[in-house]
Amino acid sequence: MRSLVVSAILAALVPVAASAQEKEPAPAKPRPVKAVPSLARAPKLDGNLEDFPATLTVKPPASVDASASFTARAGWRKDTLYVGVEATDDQLQAGDVLTLTLFFPDAGPTASGHVFRFAFDGKRASPPESGTSEFAQKLVDAGVQRKDHTLALEVAIPARALPRFPAERPLVFDLCLTYGNVSNCQGGGMVGEALRLPDDFRKGLKLKPPRGVVALEGQPDGWLGYGVLHYPAWVEADAPLTPGLLKALVTPHAVDAETAGVNVPEALSLPNGKPLIAVLSGESPYTANGTCDSDKELRLGLYLVKGKTAQRVLEWPAATCALGRATSVVLDEEGALSIGYSNGPTINFAWSGDHFERTELGKR
Repeated sequence: MRSLVVSAILAALVPVAASAQEKEPAPAKPRPVKAVPSLARAPKLDGNLEDFPATLTVKPPASVDASASFTARAGWRKDTLYVGVEATDDQLQAGDVLTLTLFFPDAGPTASGHVFRFAFDGKRASPPESGTSEFAQKLVDAGVQRKDHTLALEVAIPARALPRFPAERPLVFDLCLTYGNVSNCQGGGMVGEALRLPDDFRKGLKLKPPRGVVALEGQPDGWLGYGVLHYPAWVEADAPLTPGLLKALVTPHAVDAETAGVNVPEALSLPNGKPLIAVLSGESPYTANGTCDSDKELRLGLYLVKGKTAQRVLEWPAATCALGRATSVVLDEEGALSIGYSNGPTINFAWSGDHFERTELGKR
């Protein structure tokens, strides 16, 4: 009798399990990609595409309503991505602009793309809302030819002008071109296959970020490495790092400790003598009239510096409405770090070999 009951229960559960399996979503298919070919020589940036091989071409989907069209080519050599475009319009005018957008979707959740714009007279400024730095825009070079209803251009985008790209994962990216009312992208991604630069492109940069860095981004005086969050986790400069150079690389708007009313030393030393440099970023929540804006926060980044490289070992609030302002930052000879705040708490950290770890919730 007992076996009959067990069998009945199992029989009742089978349809439920089968139904649950039927409702599970199918795994996403890998996105198809096309490899960007290597160029035997760098194209001359004169708008003449005869020296630009048509190994890889990009076109917009066919549309009966389109008044314009284009065909693009892509290739790479050394540390530069090259794009050649031939665009046609029924009425080519001075206001006609070709927009080129690059984005690496595997560069982390805080990564964004770069937008570059071109017209018959060459480069045009990127839209301010795109977030494309002036530094990246200046690095991009282009040559343009205009003939009748055709606009031809060749663009060179060096690695430092690229948007944030993966440090280890494949260099898959979207190359979106928009001219008039035609585009090869929908919803920010390419229609059909995405493109991929080879690992040799990244290896040629000779960067050696530590474990935990998921994306890289060029800067005027070096490179930044990012983890999952937006705050830079690693820096490699073109010259030996000083406090001023490190601050300029980590944030375009470094905050002065005295001006912000926090007691944060510019530099500390670990027990082994290795230097730590402090970088303050964000915005102090405290206003001139003594009020506090809870939407603002001042952040402290501590970086372990060795020659031209620096690794972030701590990122922590320097001033918030809840904690108050940092009134003391003390690192003892055993590697214990304590940060005291004006509202009472003291937060303690211990050195764990390559970063600081919090050791208690704090005390008053």
